[in-house]
Amino acid sequence: MEQTTNAKALLAGRYELGGLIGEGGSARVYRARDTVLGRDVAVKLLRDRVSDSDRHRFEREIRTLARISHPGIVAIHDLGHDADGRLFFAMQLLLGGPLSVLGPLDDTPETLARFFDAAILVARTLDFVHALGVVHRDLTPHNILLGEDGVPRVMDFGLVYVSEGTRDLTRAGYTLGTPHYMAPEQAKGGAVGPHSDLYALGAVLYRVATGRPPFDGENDSGILFQHVYEAPPPPQDVNPAVPDTVARVLLRLLHKTPARRPERGEEVARLLELARDEEARDVSSGHFRGGRTRTGAHRGGPSDPRGVTERWSLQLGGDVTWPSAVTGSRSLVAVGTRKGKLCLVDHAGRRFAELPAADEVTAPVTLLRDSVVYGAWDGTLREVETRSGLERWRHRTRAEITGAPTPWNGLYLVTSRDGHLHCVSADKGELRWAYRGGAPIAASPVLWAGAAFVADEEGWVHAVDATLGAPLWKVQLSTTHATPALASLGPREAALIVPTWKGETHALHLVLQGGRPALAPEPLLWTYDLEDEVWASAAVANGRVYLATWSGTLHALSLRDADELWSRKLAGRVTASPVLAEGAVYVASEAGDVLALDARTGDVLWRADCPEGVQATPLVMDGTLYVAFMNGILRAFG
Repeated sequence: MEQTTNAKALLAGRYELGGLIGEGGSARVYRARDTVLGRDVAVKLLRDRVSDSDRHRFEREIRTLARISHPGIVAIHDLGHDADGRLFFAMQLLLGGPLSVLGPLDDTPETLARFFDAAILVARTLDFVHALGVVHRDLTPHNILLGEDGVPRVMDFGLVYVSEGTRDLTRAGYTLGTPHYMAPEQAKGGAVGPHSDLYALGAVLYRVATGRPPFDGENDSGILFQHVYEAPPPPQDVNPAVPDTVARVLLRLLHKTPARRPERGEEVARLLELARDEEARDVSSGHFRGGRTRTGAHRGGPSDPRGVTERWSLQLGGDVTWPSAVTGSRSLVAVGTRKGKLCLVDHAGRRFAELPAADEVTAPVTLLRDSVVYGAWDGTLREVETRSGLERWRHRTRAEITGAPTPWNGLYLVTSRDGHLHCVSADKGELRWAYRGGAPIAASPVLWAGAAFVADEEGWVHAVDATLGAPLWKVQLSTTHATPALASLGPREAALIVPTWKGETHALHLVLQGGRPALAPEPLLWTYDLEDEVWASAAVANGRVYLATWSGTLHALSLRDADELWSRKLAGRVTASPVLAEGAVYVASEAGDVLALDARTGDVLWRADCPEGVQATPLVMDGTLYVAFMNGILRAFG
């Protein structure tokens, strides 16, 4: 029988072995304590009886890691033999789990940011090792581990192919590697190279983004056949939350022909950076708190709010009142008015267009690349081309449109005053389904993991399948006017922050079960009583929740347990929702008090005392703060 290692004994007189954290056919990995340097490490120890090829593979991994020093590569600390002559090496301990814990993507800012940051670093890491003539050959999610700092490190170089000094490990009829992530040329036993690792990276990132590898089957041969001959399913077919920008990069990496893939890891990194920037520009501010803005976090705020001054102002020609919000795209800013107009303004403060409506446009609107979707109090929802003013489609409901049209997977979800959540197609505006909540709804829908959440004025929070309109569950809290905010707590859990009209704010603990959002066994993370009316939505970022009461106090709470971190009193009542950008929280009151506060401390960074009050939620983007005042003046500060 194979000998077992005594966890109490010191390996090589230095390492106190702890629990087993991983194992393969030829070696085991233990958590260990380095008693000399007083730090925790991982020790990879060769098994008692291994074949010569496995021993050579183990030694190859040691030699490869020893010659590579890079932030994206697991660091090797020591090499030696135990008392029985078994070879081992000590390396950096990584406890954040495999790369796959970052997915599947759920359309929150946090998960997208983590995905892009990790994917870009791994791509640049591969570019570095490829420049050294090293090809990994076995890239999988479990060979890319996260540290507690969230940084991914590539490891397990046992199948490495070095272009100089060793021979190709592929032999006729015998292919090494992991089938789920293997390039077609590698599956056929052909020559491998950097292009093979980039294909594997595409398969790994596909697994992270969608929750499953591009190909699966009952046996290895069936999986390899698909890699060679079949096209991968479009990522959005597996997980609708995957952005188009990400899907395009994944499918290019997974091209069957090596020459059609990106040439280098650095090219992949640049493509991912472009995708990240495009997502930030075109989507993050384009609609109100329904998708990626559901946390109230905006990108591209002023780098130093203390230097902000008014750049321009424009009269919109109608009052702007609650629950309006300023929304923006790469080229335009949109604000609805109570005079039945939607005003489009460019970022220089020039009036671009006025789009008509038969009644008040107080619900926040959604700006797309070349069109805008907006609703009015006469119950009409329409999509209009921004440049030509041509109406693409119109959908009529039976009551006032109260919520922002929220795009998802080729659909729009929008709430109405009579308690309905409507789902219409994005191409024609045709009704797909309508869910009746039973009480008036003033809030916009919020999306997570394929479910829409709506809160009504009888206090019910409804979870609805966003594709089918089928009810998933509901829970009753208290009368709610504000749109809930949603913050990620981890790869498969989230907090839905629901501020109620009477002041009690609840954090519902959501988890994924069978791919669908469910309430956790203990559904309430916490309840915090603000002891005042609340009309404004919460903003959430970096483990903090920001809540503004009607009497004008902004509170900062910890996300996990609702400990109050600080509070700040404003001049005047607050109905506009606070927004976050670049470490600052922006808030405005009905008395015209407009502030930028340090999000960590609550210290005032900048203040503008304007004669007009504010009820519409501001917008922060491209270094500018846009505020629509109740008397219809839009001001830009930057």
